[in-house]
Amino acid sequence: MLITYSGFEQLGKRVKTSIKQTILTASLFVFTQHSSIAAEFKVKGLNKTLTENVELYLEALADVTASQLSKKKIAKRIENALNPYGYYHPQLDIELNDPDNITLNIDSGPVMRIAGSDVKVSGKASKDDEFIKILNQSKLDSGLPLSHLEYDKTKQAIFSLAKRKGYFDGKFIESRIEVIPSDNIANIHLHFCSGPRYKFGSVSVPHNGVEPIRIERIPTFKQGDDFDTIKLGQLQSDLSDTLWFRSVVVHSEFNHLDNSLEVPIEIIAEPSSRDIVQVGGGYSTDLGFRASLNWLKPWYNRRGHSFETQTYLSEQEQSLQLGYKIPTEKVTTDYFGIQFESKRIDHRDTKSFSNDLKFERYWQLDSDWQSTIYVKYLHEQYRQASEEEQSQLFLPGISFSQVDRKNDQLELNHRHIYSIEYSDPSLFSDSRLLRLEGNSVVSWDISDRQKLHFRSNVGINIAKSLSDVPSSLRYFAGGDGNLRGYGYESISPRDENGELTGARYMLTAGIEYQHQVYRSIWLGAFLDVGDAFDQQADWKRGTGVNLIWNSQLMPVKLDFAYGLDAPEGDEFRIHFSLGTQF
Repeated sequence: MLITYSGFEQLGKRVKTSIKQTILTASLFVFTQHSSIAAEFKVKGLNKTLTENVELYLEALADVTASQLSKKKIAKRIENALNPYGYYHPQLDIELNDPDNITLNIDSGPVMRIAGSDVKVSGKASKDDEFIKILNQSKLDSGLPLSHLEYDKTKQAIFSLAKRKGYFDGKFIESRIEVIPSDNIANIHLHFCSGPRYKFGSVSVPHNGVEPIRIERIPTFKQGDDFDTIKLGQLQSDLSDTLWFRSVVVHSEFNHLDNSLEVPIEIIAEPSSRDIVQVGGGYSTDLGFRASLNWLKPWYNRRGHSFETQTYLSEQEQSLQLGYKIPTEKVTTDYFGIQFESKRIDHRDTKSFSNDLKFERYWQLDSDWQSTIYVKYLHEQYRQASEEEQSQLFLPGISFSQVDRKNDQLELNHRHIYSIEYSDPSLFSDSRLLRLEGNSVVSWDISDRQKLHFRSNVGINIAKSLSDVPSSLRYFAGGDGNLRGYGYESISPRDENGELTGARYMLTAGIEYQHQVYRSIWLGAFLDVGDAFDQQADWKRGTGVNLIWNSQLMPVKLDFAYGLDAPEGDEFRIHFSLGTQF
């Protein structure tokens, strides 16, 4: 007997295959016990995957009473459940110790093998590396066990890839499995003819207040490029990232195809609000309650410029930031920026009022790294311990950064930020200063329920003396940001009066292990090491445990920390923070 199967039928619903086997169809055996209760089946002898599929097929008999069941009816369901996995000769033994409880002892028998395999792609797609990869990875070669699932998987992969890459005229000209039960072999015939590949056509741009040329520079493709829905998705994402639009849909106009084989693209967009206002807040044991107000004009003018104002308030720090961005030809990644920040600090032995103006050029180096080259003018009046000064520095600098998040969520996978700045008296500065900074956060998912985090902070001020470094550029360690178990910015060299002077250098590192205990609740243990120093480090250590709640809005974290090198009586601290995972 020859049986054919074309595919794309779901497990649990395949009923086409029919194989006569003497042991399974022997007579029309009927359970003669008089019962109106539906029978319950217990399946034995199969692995987990086969057992689950047999149970799925037997669900069709859930409403059939035991008195209405026949061995033939049960065997048929079992056959249909095992065929997709290549088993066409099962052996069945039924135990009926109870009228309503039936034990099925099943031997799957030998798996069917593929004798002949004719799987190919013709047309232009035959030289496409992604189609070749599908064929090479398919498990449909001669000699391998037959699997309807693998056949369906390969067929669906070819079909989906063709649709994604613009082979819209493609079709399967041959698609079948020939099953020969008597020889326990099968022949596979799967032939996809791709036809020509379509191209991207013209892109229609909405008129919404932003110059069309600005939007036209965004597409990740140009007219005449090979069609690919991934590039369409990237375009939609890039348009959304500009914040120029409240909503964006990138639509392929398949109803307007012609002999040119070009697919017109239409962008349907609703302009964003001229003004976006965000109010935020939080709390940490280091800074207490804090509030923020952000006012953004995402498209200040028709050229796509944007303007942003940020206000930050806490008991110890207050700041106002103004920013203006001018996009370049690479609208979504590169821009020129002007930033101004005014900041006031009144904390411990530090009183500072600073203003800085920065002109920057930001660009995307590659898919991971970004860079900014800038010049910054900093004017600061400060009192640090007993030192009272004012300073002005002209600081050219460059920075490199990389941020990667897990599954596009807020949680970091890794983050690296490195920068170098330099000032010189010949460049309108009061002092000569070389400043280098770097900080990194790396997170590893050991398993679904275990994480390991590492972070480090390095700061270096190379100057003739500490007095050449204004207060805002000096380093202080301590707090949940770098060294838990110690007060916020409580670690630095001290003067003869015991007051904090700030440091030229800082080096801190921390490692933390987190384990999920219940849904969004995690427990962790950590060790931090570091110091802020001028000459030689006097390493401080902090250790402890924490409780983390990964709420849908933001992480909520409670650290119970012990400063191993803290002054006696001040070793234990609780750090509470919102919005930080580590």
